[in-house]
Amino acid sequence: MSLHSRPRRTLLALACCGLMLGACAAYEAGGAPAPAAPEPPPPPELTEEQKVIARYVEAVGGEDAIRAHTSMTVTGSFEMPAMGMVGDAVEYRMAPGKSLAKISLPGFGEIVNGTNGDIAWAEDPMQGARLLDGQMAADAKRLARFYLDLEFEDLYPEQKAVGESEWNGQAAYQLDLVDTDGNESSQYFAVDTGLLIGVEATQTNEMGTMEVTLTMSDHEEFGGRLFPTKTVMAMPSMGIEIVQTTESVTFDDVLPSVFEPSDAIKALLPE
Repeated sequence: MSLHSRPRRTLLALACCGLMLGACAAYEAGGAPAPAAPEPPPPPELTEEQKVIARYVEAVGGEDAIRAHTSMTVTGSFEMPAMGMVGDAVEYRMAPGKSLAKISLPGFGEIVNGTNGDIAWAEDPMQGARLLDGQMAADAKRLARFYLDLEFEDLYPEQKAVGESEWNGQAAYQLDLVDTDGNESSQYFAVDTGLLIGVEATQTNEMGTMEVTLTMSDHEEFGGRLFPTKTVMAMPSMGIEIVQTTESVTFDDVLPSVFEPSDAIKALLPE
């Protein structure tokens, strides 16, 4: 045994002896109370960006209300005032990421946009049936996510709280965002209600990439959560404004077969 090892073993023996004596004393005393469990660490402080989103989630009804359903049907109207076009609109959505929107315009026909999570497509009388690819397909799949409001961290890895701003004459908190594809946008949340009331972003379509704005208003409750019943989409570079109005939202009433591509779309799929 080395000289250096003796003190260590002696201390170890003394420690063991002390533990045994303490155990005996506790036994004779009828048992010592168990030590109190350590206090859990406090939750991490939310960032300013997370505070804005958390407030928004609560404003629309809370996470439980958002997760309460797995599908929905949204019906309403579609209008392009400058062109005098008004029609009916219906959108079917299903978790985790399926969506099919149909717009019926008298004198023009039906416009269809859909994704089943694997592919994205569009059909209309002017351009016919076509598969979407690139940024258009990525955008369609991102917007189709049923629990999108709860997936902000995944959708937008880069977030910056700009502070108080204004949207359509209303005080709002502005968040500047970069999504997983590197696209930049800004979202505006009302100071008084916490609701999302505006978006500035770029949109890619067959005519290219252009700036668009969305203004959401007239929120109403359906199925335990709030939805904007009026959305105005403007494309300033083209002088186009589209008004979408929601009349009803029903839940858990969509069949998976709704998202089956048409025969015209299936014919475009690779063998």
